[in-house]
Amino acid sequence: MSYSALANIVFAVGRTGANGVQLLGTATLLNSPGRFVTAAHVTNKDDQNLVVVLRNYNSIEDYQDTSDSQVQVIPVRIEAIDPFTDLCILSADIDQSSNLSIGSTDILNVSSVVDIFGYPHADHGRLVLTHQRTEIGARILIKNGVVKTKHVVLNTQARPGQSGSPIFSAYTTTVVAILIGSYAPGGGGGISLGGVDPHTLHQTTHAVSVEYVREML
Repeated sequence: MSYSALANIVFAVGRTGANGVQLLGTATLLNSPGRFVTAAHVTNKDDQNLVVVLRNYNSIEDYQDTSDSQVQVIPVRIEAIDPFTDLCILSADIDQSSNLSIGSTDILNVSSVVDIFGYPHADHGRLVLTHQRTEIGARILIKNGVVKTKHVVLNTQARPGQSGSPIFSAYTTTVVAILIGSYAPGGGGGISLGGVDPHTLHQTTHAVSVEYVREML
């Protein structure tokens, strides 16, 4: 499959303020008009001044001009949050939708190849839609309270801005998971070096099965 159309499907999430737009993470336009999925922690459960950010290019194959700071924004509001999966549905007053299929991590095996699209280093204002390809390292269940949910371990290192990124079964239009973040036991370390938590500097990233989105729509 060609991923070129993802420039109009996978967006950065941000919050507008006096100094412009602070980038927070990644959101994906669903096959339901005006609805996006992201990670709940990206929004901090607060939709005040929350937006999705649009850039002026039509294909991920285009050169993305990092010196061009001109963007358009679409205000969004939080429609639903699942505290067990860290998934969040955002809604906007637009008619657009995507043709993406919502799958499940059930179709993945250990060593399955997957494609990730998101905005790494968005915390530094970098607005570049970036593709990564990796393999599934493990399929796991994570317990939150009394609920266990399906996750996969990705053999790659995630950076701030990639939370909420869609994960595709390689070469397809089927989204299988949403990237939640690096494995950081206990919430991470107590120090920061250059804005980086050393506990996240490893190639273990968690993603939650996207199947739970269906229950939220």
